[in-house]
Amino acid sequence: MSHSSDSPTLVGTRWVELGLALFTTLIGAVVMFGSVEQGIGWGDAGPEPGYFPFYIGLMLSAASIANGVLTLVRWKVLSVAFVSRSAFKQVMSVFVPIALFVGAMPFTGIYIASAAFIAWFMWRDKVRAKPYGKWMIGSVSLGAVLASYLIFALWFKVPLDAGPMGDWIALAGRNFK
Repeated sequence: MSHSSDSPTLVGTRWVELGLALFTTLIGAVVMFGSVEQGIGWGDAGPEPGYFPFYIGLMLSAASIANGVLTLVRWKVLSVAFVSRSAFKQVMSVFVPIALFVGAMPFTGIYIASAAFIAWFMWRDKVRAKPYGKWMIGSVSLGAVLASYLIFALWFKVPLDAGPMGDWIALAGRNFK
């Protein structure tokens, strides 16, 4: 495999091409299998429910197999890097916090998860020599959450999910009235 000048190859293009061809072939096969259960023939009223999906699955599988064969034919040419380790690390440095943000929302609601998400990225940039102080990080992250609440819940009357913590806060607020 050829290597990028800045970082060794993590995955080669040929393996991504072959994996994608296999994956889409399997999707087509699943569609065809499900269509057969629905009926792929022609009845008195016209095509049965699985008729068109079956042929779409067949075309998807055929095209995917052709792509797989083409990948094998071009194996040597496709020895270039699909992604280097350093590029993958950059992608993961954004993907992991987003995945944690999405995973936290059912438990914390969008407001608390958003505040933590914004604060995390601002803190991370501060560590990378940006001039954000604790007050700036807190003000921006809480200000963004407050703006979201005002815009969606109060002005547009479309409340965002506050999660169990939001329910507890609302319940505690009722007890103080």
